[in-house]
Amino acid sequence: MRHIATLDPVEDAHELTRLVVGHVFSDAFFVDTLFTVAYWRQIAVRTIAPILHQSGRGSTYETGKRVNDTLLFFGFIYRDGWQSDTAGQTIDRLAAMHERFAIAADDFRYTTASLCFEPIRIPETLRSPGLTEDEAQALFLFWREVGRRWGIDIPEGQAEFRSWMENYEQATYERTEHAPAMAQAMADDYCRRFFPGPLRTLGMQVLRCCSDERLLDAVGQPHPSALTRKLIGGMVRLYMTSRRVVPASAGPQLLRPWNREYGAALNPMTVGPNWARSITPQSRRRASAGRGD
Repeated sequence: MRHIATLDPVEDAHELTRLVVGHVFSDAFFVDTLFTVAYWRQIAVRTIAPILHQSGRGSTYETGKRVNDTLLFFGFIYRDGWQSDTAGQTIDRLAAMHERFAIAADDFRYTTASLCFEPIRIPETLRSPGLTEDEAQALFLFWREVGRRWGIDIPEGQAEFRSWMENYEQATYERTEHAPAMAQAMADDYCRRFFPGPLRTLGMQVLRCCSDERLLDAVGQPHPSALTRKLIGGMVRLYMTSRRVVPASAGPQLLRPWNREYGAALNPMTVGPNWARSITPQSRRRASAGRGD
């Protein structure tokens, strides 16, 4: 693989994204932090929160398995991209699974936006160095093309998509009935993995400091103090700087942290909740995503 400085972000969006996510910043802790905050953002949207509650209610799809399965699917997508037949099969199966729920097109679009921009927004929130411009552009192009392969209408430009996302948050963030409990369940799973026992308070502060005040209000979390934000921001700056010197892994680490349940049988056609075992790429009914499409 070519060195990161020699990659063109437009021509090599998949390769550069895979390098950044699977090599430079591939720590399970870092990935799960990003995912948990991004998931809080889904919970904050008043039309998404009830669907997330519905998808976990009355089933054995507990929080830890939901996290592992979702991050495995992300790993498959980061590994395979959007262009190959293998990638298309994974995306089609995921789309078929989501057809079980009445999800609006804008909510699909917002979920994709959170994947594009949360790795950029968290360092901004903490006033820390983050992705380079080329890396941020490659991440946007990668998820734009994955989203379009899914059937999601995504703007052409990075700035336009981010502006749409921020306006959507302004219009839709709301503390719904089940949002605080769902957000806390995600946080509890995160702390169990990385901040057990007496470290739990620190883990909660990490998540809160990675979130803005409007998000915290929508998911029922208290605001951290200015001093706490400053201290956590210093930790993030140290991490981001050190990873530029010593990457998290010598080779791609896109699946390994999340595959304990599946072992050697790891396959995007079998990963998922129990109710999705019979769903295949051929189960998909629509070519575009969202209610009314």
